[in-house]
Amino acid sequence: MRARGRAANEAGLRANFSSLAATRQRHIGSNPTPETIDPDRWNDEFAFLSRPGEDDIQIDLFYDYRTNVASYPAWDAWLRQHQPATLILWGKYDPSFVVAEAAAYQRDLPKAEVHILDAGHFALYEKPDEIAGLVSDFLRHTLGEQKAVK
Repeated sequence: MRARGRAANEAGLRANFSSLAATRQRHIGSNPTPETIDPDRWNDEFAFLSRPGEDDIQIDLFYDYRTNVASYPAWDAWLRQHQPATLILWGKYDPSFVVAEAAAYQRDLPKAEVHILDAGHFALYEKPDEIAGLVSDFLRHTLGEQKAVK
């Protein structure tokens, strides 16, 4: 939500937060097998979002996201300069962050290890064992490389 468009977007956000179908969609995304995702995930989130005043909190968070976007150029420059070892895990069914965005990280971090998972926005819920293995392997080879450099 852009700073100038906060008022224009609030009604839509409130409707989104008060809709079980919209909450479910955040978890399902474009997953071709939605039945594999535990409905407790979106039911729990919907119960959380339905608490009194929660919609105001969420709208403030969405509105404040513009400060993150404004910081992207500085973050990108830092990544290009420092080239930290980076593991990127991306859910290909994520409705919020499309897979093509992973390429933006690779432009700044050409040595980044990127994995596109058969998962959505909440990949940790959907693929915990796969992610644990990828993180473990990444740490093992990254820490091993650091020892070899010293």
